[in-house]
Amino acid sequence: MLFALVSIKTLLVPVVYLDFELRKEYIIKNLCENRFKPQLHCDGKCYLAKRLQKIAEDNATKETQKHASHLKKMVEDSFEELSISFNIPYQTTFITVIVSACAHFLLPKHTQVPIKPPIG
Repeated sequence: MLFALVSIKTLLVPVVYLDFELRKEYIIKNLCENRFKPQLHCDGKCYLAKRLQKIAEDNATKETQKHASHLKKMVEDSFEELSISFNIPYQTTFITVIVSACAHFLLPKHTQVPIKPPIG
């Protein structure tokens, strides 16, 4: 199954070329953008170029999404969000701090740590 999926991805471009060669007359007559301008001698190459460009863009988009999700997972695994509150008379301020997972083990186990300003 895995071999079939990898084969399909690697053989996608040759399959597009094969499809173009097998359906060349149909593409020239019906799908080519320049079919009404025979002096350009496009012969369906515009259609082929668009298909190949679409495949390249799709692959680039998938790779970007894959790398972004991998990076996001790494960051989420490495960092944890903690909420720290400061008790100031007449006002309470909550600050969200992102610390590394290693530092989290050094801090107390509760999520809100009261911090008091120095006296004097």
